[in-house]
Amino acid sequence: MTTDAHEIAFRQRADRMQTRGIFLLVAAGCIWLALAYQLFAPFSIKRDANGSIECASRVFYDDGGDDSRQARRKTYEDAEGIRCAIARDPADMLGLLLLSLPLAAIGISQYTSGALSLALRHHKDEVTYLKARTTESAEPSGETPPA
Repeated sequence: MTTDAHEIAFRQRADRMQTRGIFLLVAAGCIWLALAYQLFAPFSIKRDANGSIECASRVFYDDGGDDSRQARRKTYEDAEGIRCAIARDPADMLGLLLLSLPLAAIGISQYTSGALSLALRHHKDEVTYLKARTTESAEPSGETPPA
């Protein structure tokens, strides 16, 4: 393998690594958006032919508490009912969050490694170019300077 072919293969590997990192980060971001939607958006559950049950979001529900610190706060299940609590189970959301963490960690490491490899290779090319340029200007041209 020639030097140029090796250089091209190295840059392609670094670019692919960076691209894989971006895709993994996008996948983790999509999971986080789905989790945010499940936490913050109100929803409805189809009950039967008579209609549906409207449920508040898991974060913004009316817990029945007033401004005093002594009032007992209700849980989501107490405030909205068992059907709403089961429809948006926190264990499912926690499972999705745990799935997204390795995707994000691997994506960050892949992207950073690829970007760093390309940046260092670019720096090496610039240093090589500058060294070649300074050695060209330092070589004598063969002419005698005017006196």
